[in-house]
Amino acid sequence: MSKYTTEVRFICETLAEYDTSQGYGKVSEIIGKSWDKVFDFDFPIFDEEYRSVLCKKILMHYYTREIGFETVGLWKLKLETLMNEIMPYYNKLYESVNFEFNPLVDADYTKKHDGSNQGESNGSDKHTGTIGDNGNVTDNNTRWDVYSDTPQGALTNVENETYLTDARRITDNGGGTRTNTRTYNDGRSIENDFSNTDEYLEHVVGKMPGKSYPKMIMEYRDSIINVDMQVIESLRSLFMKVW
Repeated sequence: MSKYTTEVRFICETLAEYDTSQGYGKVSEIIGKSWDKVFDFDFPIFDEEYRSVLCKKILMHYYTREIGFETVGLWKLKLETLMNEIMPYYNKLYESVNFEFNPLVDADYTKKHDGSNQGESNGSDKHTGTIGDNGNVTDNNTRWDVYSDTPQGALTNVENETYLTDARRITDNGGGTRTNTRTYNDGRSIENDFSNTDEYLEHVVGKMPGKSYPKMIMEYRDSIINVDMQVIESLRSLFMKVW
């Protein structure tokens, strides 16, 4: 029973159009019928579909608590004021909590490199020199001079070298120096133009060195925030401190 003002459950039961107090089995039904009548004012919410969820949690938490003001109207005024003051901050927390990520992955980045190289190279390849061939040439020629002054057999004896009157051996010696010389000059020009592309895409996903998986899991657990309970605790000043 209320001692100083009135309990939240009596406000909800009245707004749900119950003439008498209801038991535990009707609590969820009563809150479902009355939450939008208690919170009949606007306040910022990160997701409109979550408005009813949060309001019902607030009423369920304080269902048997007495309001901290003389009248229901004054209590609702303070409730509306406080909800509009605190929700911009808590909406940010809701958004951060709802951000999906893998707690066992602390590295996920992509590195892209675009580059190219261009240039040219010039040069020449030359060969010059002289090729010579020097030597001596010797030419020796030997011949016979035969003669017969009694050619009874005409020229037969001379040709057969028989019955010769005279025979002489004649040797001709000849020779000289030979020199062959060739000069060469070979060359070529070399020109090269080059162009190449240096592009790569690197995607790294996983765990960086220096952390263990158990440590990462513990850090994730410590970072879990129950934002609903923070909102509920922020409304504690609207209710009596005794119950």
